[in-house]
Amino acid sequence: AFQSFRQGKPTSQEAAASPNNILFIQNLPHETTSMMLQMLFQQYPGFREVRMIEAKPGIAFVEFGDDVQSSIAMQALQGFKISPQYPMAITYAKK
Repeated sequence: AFQSFRQGKPTSQEAAASPNNILFIQNLPHETTSMMLQMLFQQYPGFREVRMIEAKPGIAFVEFGDDVQSSIAMQALQGFKISPQYPMAITYAKK
């Protein structure tokens, strides 16, 4: 319960971003590659692409066809650990 409480807090404060088709992924380990994220997210319908920002390791954007599809992936992968210390924090990207 403690873990989900800690994860849920920043998300609720950042609820300014309304549901849309692009997910903003945070708390990724530095060795994460776009291919690793693609393998994860392409399991879900509507997956389009992963975008990572070289200058900012630890974050990524994942685009889906629509907000329904992105929401399903978000719920499925929220808190997913690519490595043991890093549960993914997923929010909607701010447009």
